[in-house]
Amino acid sequence: MLENIDDRLKFLLGLTAAATAKYLATWWLREKRQDRFELVGTVKELICYPVKSCKGVYVDEAECTKFGLKVDGVFDRHWMVTRDNGRFLSQRQEPKMALITVKVTESGVELSAPGMSPCQLSRDIQKTRNNISKCTVWDCNTQGLDCGDAAGQWVSQYLGKPGLRVMFYSHDLEKRTFINETKPWFTRTLETDYCGYADWATYLFLTTSSLEALNKHLKKPLTMKSFRPNIVIDGTDAFEEDTWEEILIGEDVQMRCLDACSRCVLTTVDPEKGVKSEDGEPLKTLKRIRSIPPYDKYNECVFGINAAPDVCGTVQVGDPVYAIRKLQQ
Repeated sequence: MLENIDDRLKFLLGLTAAATAKYLATWWLREKRQDRFELVGTVKELICYPVKSCKGVYVDEAECTKFGLKVDGVFDRHWMVTRDNGRFLSQRQEPKMALITVKVTESGVELSAPGMSPCQLSRDIQKTRNNISKCTVWDCNTQGLDCGDAAGQWVSQYLGKPGLRVMFYSHDLEKRTFINETKPWFTRTLETDYCGYADWATYLFLTTSSLEALNKHLKKPLTMKSFRPNIVIDGTDAFEEDTWEEILIGEDVQMRCLDACSRCVLTTVDPEKGVKSEDGEPLKTLKRIRSIPPYDKYNECVFGINAAPDVCGTVQVGDPVYAIRKLQQ
């Protein structure tokens, strides 16, 4: 019997030693990794876009979650306007969407637009057999809870297009994991990278210095509103974000940089007027100065960095931002 006790004790001691060694190794690797972070700037702006392709909500503090920024219970891009075939609608087709203001309320959000009475959208929609609809974001098939006839009629009237609907992404629907939404270049996505109705990644970083550098090439300077970032960073060199591999915001929030954000005709929409530019700017200039490897092989221009969170938490305007740079190839 004593021999059995000794064997069990040896086994437990062995497990303890193995666990301790694993902890120490993990701690050492984490500490070495933390040493690679360097201060690159501070958070200047935080913007949540509850309704895809509508105006953003500027805040001083937000919760960083797996599904995007969360402000007072409302998540980034969890409502979306769709056509009668379920396909998403954006400023690419309807520039006037840029003039739809979104206000966070206790129950969800309130939409307002020129010449329209406000429209209320609830975030507490109960899932039933009758209100789950199939919808698509680019080539991704996903689901949404239909927000009802009043919401559909509101956007249809404002945009002058019959048959439009408003969908809400509830977290008890099928999860949209964008690792399956492939790109022709390498991205650092994981199976746990989720999003609602964002085009692709849950977060987009832009730096004030990069916008300043772009504006030097434009006749009409633009604001960040033309590029719809979630997190604006101040204090960096222009296009320094191209070199980042990981980001630490404050003391806790850590994000993986996935790839540079490829840009399209949506950037040509004037966010204050809701019309596209006649000269094709800033897309024309971006194609000239920001078609960089490896994106140039696919005739793409890039501006900003797509990211996904590995460690979530609270982010605030003024938080320091640290980065691990990519290793030189």
